Amino acid sequence: MTKKYYILFLIFILLLSHSTAFSQQTNFTLNRDYFWGVDNYYNNKEENTQTFVKPFRYQQILQIKDSLAVFPRLLAGSKVEKSDKKANTQIEINPLMIAHTGFDMSSNAHLTSDMAIGGNLLMFWKDKFALNFKALGGKGVFSSSTDSIIRNCGVVPGMGYAYISKTDSLNPQYAYQYFSGYISYSPNKIFNFQLGQDKHFWGDGYRSLFLSDVAAPYPYFKITTNVWKLTYVNLYTIMKDATNPSGFKKDWLNKYATFHYLGWNATKRINVGLFESIVWQGSDSTRHRGYDVNYLNPIMFFRPTEYSLGSSDNALVGFSIKIKMFKKQQLYGQLLLDEFSLKEVKAQNGWWGNKQAFQLGLKSFDLFQITRLNFQTEFNYVRPFTYSHGSVQQNYGHMNQPLAHPLGANFIESATFLNYRYKRFFFEAKFTYAVYGGDSAGTDYGKNIFISYSNRASEFGNFTTQGFQTNLITASIRGAYILDSRMNLKIDFGFADRIEQTNYRTKQIPCIFLGVKTDLCNLYDDF
Repeated sequence: MTKKYYILFLIFILLLSHSTAFSQQTNFTLNRDYFWGVDNYYNNKEENTQTFVKPFRYQQILQIKDSLAVFPRLLAGSKVEKSDKKANTQIEINPLMIAHTGFDMSSNAHLTSDMAIGGNLLMFWKDKFALNFKALGGKGVFSSSTDSIIRNCGVVPGMGYAYISKTDSLNPQYAYQYFSGYISYSPNKIFNFQLGQDKHFWGDGYRSLFLSDVAAPYPYFKITTNVWKLTYVNLYTIMKDATNPSGFKKDWLNKYATFHYLGWNATKRINVGLFESIVWQGSDSTRHRGYDVNYLNPIMFFRPTEYSLGSSDNALVGFSIKIKMFKKQQLYGQLLLDEFSLKEVKAQNGWWGNKQAFQLGLKSFDLFQITRLNFQTEFNYVRPFTYSHGSVQQNYGHMNQPLAHPLGANFIESATFLNYRYKRFFFEAKFTYAVYGGDSAGTDYGKNIFISYSNRASEFGNFTTQGFQTNLITASIRGAYILDSRMNLKIDFGFADRIEQTNYRTKQIPCIFLGVKTDLCNLYDDF
């Protein structure tokens, strides 16, 4: 598509007029730039809304008054209360776009580009029902690091299957398609039901060790129940195993997963949660299993069900905590158990089956009493072979990307952020440092969750970061300016640097970027 077409398309977007009404059952954007205002508001000890399960619905955050810090749809200054009273039945159709360019300054220096167009349909009825559908198609020449990920897994990170649009041995162009949408219905203040295809993020941090939004959207049915100080979520999903060497769609296999989360506001300052998930394959060489109705059971726990079925499905359990410290600080954490043997832990013998992960993080809002200046630092630790399974089809992933941390397993990581928002401007500095152990000469040391752990290097003596040890450092400075608040259309610009260090070499990929885009979701390039 020509540059002239994109310029005309952008002018068309900016000339569109929008009404200010929206449904309470509409999902809030799954973009972390806007979560800061929500977290800041609900860090007040008198507020009991739970922020662990994302995306939020507008019903959960309507009372937040600082719309300049929170609402992408309300940055123009319209009042939530007045807008909502006017809402009855409405249909909105908005264009979506990405027009991004940059320059990869690595040894393989080249221009990068990402051009896409699409549309967004939103319909709602009063405050009970909402429908949303997004479709986007695009083409891109990506940075060397992203291109390496695409070559390895066959997907554009976070978007979907990568179609080769223009062949080039060094910098090929890929085409991709993005589809997401949902129907949301709340018969009362207790229940919300959603059916659709989208991403989910469960956690209070930058990463989630339970369920993250790294992978492409997938079909789901979600039930959210809010009673007293409790939030309970059932999430039923259909996913794809795309590990077949052919890489073709016809060879992808269905896999299924069910997730439960129970959150409890134990005190005004302390929230705790229990998590569990189960992943199973739809078929194997001997039988077609399909969706196992036993896992439709909406009540915790899966382990008794799994044992009663004589099943070896991939089950995980976890514990989360969030503590509102002082007035403007927040401590959060996650503990995940894939497999666990207390006997082997006490023996300290490095048994491969002790597969655990934990996260610990700190947020500080309005740092130095400067409104909307925020700080966050986070540490993640995942042992080898966590999230993997003996049957490749039952790994904890979708479309060749992890459902939890993008690095997979066998790593330690720290991530630190400092950001500031002023009216329509947003600025952020980010720094991550990770040490991971990769596979070497075909030996599985536990990082790649998309291969069977049956081929592990050893039974005992395993430790985190074992294998081909690599230091990964990413740093970026990014700025954004909101052009159209209702579509979250923004100018995005910045600089990013990526360094991979081993005992044998150092590979550095610095990039600059500039563009206009509709932020559909969080996209990650720091892994």
